[in-house]
This record gives sequence, C-alpha cells and structure tokens, in this order.
Amino acid sequence: MPHFEATQTLPRPLAEVFEFFRSAANLVRITPPELHMELVEGPPLIESGSRVVLKGRRWGVPQRVVSKIVVFEPGVRFVDEQVEGPFRVWKHTHAFEAADGGTKIVDRIDFEPPGGLLGLMVTEGFIQRDLKWIFEFREQKLKELLG
Repeated sequence: MPHFEATQTLPRPLAEVFEFFRSAANLVRITPPELHMELVEGPPLIESGSRVVLKGRRWGVPQRVVSKIVVFEPGVRFVDEQVEGPFRVWKHTHAFEAADGGTKIVDRIDFEPPGGLLGLMVTEGFIQRDLKWIFEFREQKLKELLG
C-alpha cells in the first residue's frame, strides 16, 4: 500500500504539542487555505472513537471527509481512518515523542487512491506530490504557531 511520511521537530514540550493536535480546529488551521477546509463536526478535543467531519475542495471537486479516531494513546499517538470520503483507504498516524528539549512529530499516511473517474487523474504520484505540498505548508504554519 502506498504511504507518505513527514517528520518535524518543534521546540515545545510534548504535552503541549499533543494537546494542540487533539483539537480538530487546529488541524484545519495548519491546512493550506487553497483546500478551503472547514470543520463541520467534531469534539473540542479528540479521543478514542471521536468522529470528525471536514469539507473542502480539491482537484476542482467539493469533498466531504468523515474520519474516526481508531487509536488514541495520550502523549504518544493517535490514528484517524477515513470512513467516508474520496480515498479507497486513508489511515493517518500522528506520532509524538520528546526530542532535544522539544517534540518530534512523525506523520505517516497509508492510502489507496480514489476509484472511478477521479482515480484516473488522482494517482499515487499525484497524491504524493499533493501531500508533500500540504506538509511543507504545515511545517511552516506549525513553526509560526508553535515555533
């Protein structure tokens, strides 16, 4: 299965960084504005079993994504899986560890491109390039907010 991985270290304590990422609203804040991402539904702080509904626009197509937190280990990691949306598979692991007086964040996304007509354009390579662009933006935004 294709995957994408990104790593970043922030000069903030692990507990603070983990709490920042528990907020679905903050996850929207670190997404490029070109994706027009909006939080439609979600708890103030995610935990095991939380459901998060986002809507946005990508590839010229409005999208609605529903994901569920399937793993939640406070201060260590959480995993969200798409239960409704454009991808055949989308599993995003957010892992956190103390490092050099700050926090190392490792994001791993395992995915399968969409099927149907959208899948003819939105290939694995296309998704890899998109994710690289998204995480470059996110790295800069996190430096602004938590750096």
